[in-house]
Amino acid sequence: MLIKLSRWFLGALLLQLAVGLQAAHGQEYVGKVDHVYDGQTVRIFYRGGQIRVRLAALETRDSQEAKQALAGLVAGKTVRVREVRWEEGFLVGYLMVDEKDVGAELVRAGQAHFTTTDTPYAGLQPLQGDPRAGKLGTWAQR
Repeated sequence: MLIKLSRWFLGALLLQLAVGLQAAHGQEYVGKVDHVYDGQTVRIFYRGGQIRVRLAALETRDSQEAKQALAGLVAGKTVRVREVRWEEGFLVGYLMVDEKDVGAELVRAGQAHFTTTDTPYAGLQPLQGDPRAGKLGTWAQR
């Protein structure tokens, strides 16, 4: 009986730990975008407060064109953010609007490129190339 109780307790403890880890990483936030700072950073209203959100795993050029591309996708809209991590006051995560991945849309438009292959964007590599090398989208201005 003691062995069964110990196994049950261990199983319950492992399940609680797994649920806790899942909640700690990958939490989703839903809010309305009220400000676009640049081509990869926005501010959302969330539960009566504001959160600055930086798109994960992407690089954009610091240009008005990149900012306008992001604003065109999300300004004034309700978005979902899947958390990757918190960094220097920013929520870094993947942004979804109208069931579209904002980062993927920016990559397709030549306004961004992903910085690592360990992301949901890895499948976009054939589409992406290197926008900086091909002078695509926002990099065409250089």
